Amino acid sequence: MLYVARDGTGKISELHPMPLGRAQEELPADNPEVLQYIHERWRQSELSELDRDFVRAIEDTIELLIAKEIILFTDLPAKVQEKLLRRKEVRSQTHYAGNYSSTESDIIPL
Repeated sequence: MLYVARDGTGKISELHPMPLGRAQEELPADNPEVLQYIHERWRQSELSELDRDFVRAIEDTIELLIAKEIILFTDLPAKVQEKLLRRKEVRSQTHYAGNYSSTESDIIPL
C-alpha cells in the first residue's frame, strides 16, 4: 500500500510508502491515480534531464562556434556572456566528481 496526499482539486500531490504528514490516504500501488501520478513525475523528471542535456549541447555548440571564430564571444548579448561564464566557472569547480584526470574534456561527445 502507498499513502497519498491530495491537493485542493483532489489530485494526488504526494506519494509515500508510509503515512507521512498529510499523506494518510491509503491506496494500492496499482491504483490508476497512483500510476498516473508516478508516470507524470517520471515524465517531468525525464523532461528536466533532457532540458539539462539540451542546454549543455547548445553551450558546447556556442563554444565550438567561438573556437572556430565563426562568432565572437563579444557578439553574444551581455546576459548570454554572463551565463556562459558562470556555467563554465561552476563546472570547473565541480568537475572533480569522480574524474581525477585533468586531461579529460567535459564536452558532451556527439
